[in-house]
Amino acid sequence: MSSKFFVMHGKLCVVMVLTAVLALLSGEMCRAWAAKISQTYSPKQNELWIKIDKTKLKLTLRRGDGEILKSYPVAIGRGKGVKKSRTDLITPAGVFTIWRVIQDATQLVYDPKWFGEPGEPQKGAYGSKLISFYNPWEIALHGTDSPKSIGRAVTHGCIRMYNKDIVELSKSVKPGMRLWIVEKDEPTVEYDTI
Repeated sequence: MSSKFFVMHGKLCVVMVLTAVLALLSGEMCRAWAAKISQTYSPKQNELWIKIDKTKLKLTLRRGDGEILKSYPVAIGRGKGVKKSRTDLITPAGVFTIWRVIQDATQLVYDPKWFGEPGEPQKGAYGSKLISFYNPWEIALHGTDSPKSIGRAVTHGCIRMYNKDIVELSKSVKPGMRLWIVEKDEPTVEYDTI
């Protein structure tokens, strides 16, 4: 065999090892990040924020300590339990911060290979708008090209909304806004009963 074969083979092995190490580190970082996510939230007076109840499959836009301004049905991840990796199909619970609103999500491409699934990349799967929030799994709130999925636990972990609903919601969303995802509806503020 030629020395060229060994050089190319050696480079391929280095790339494969680096990819495996990065995957392990990424998984560890996701688990460490998940352990730090707050599970409770106490909003300030008149603060606009979003709450998602995974049990009721409902998103509410709220003000202050619980005034509901608007309510929307959603779809969530089909996995159950605590989110540990990008591919576990679970919508994470906890308090997150909105990063940005992508005004035209129709140009974003969904690639099923990202989840180890068959199929070709496709534009338009994320619907009309996408609201991203800080998290290590690249989970987001977005519209959909599959409106029949709303009201069900069917996603890879993202939160889907009807396109008309996310367009309306996005008008109230600003970077820095809080998003609280709960497993089931709980009181927003714990009051002292003594």
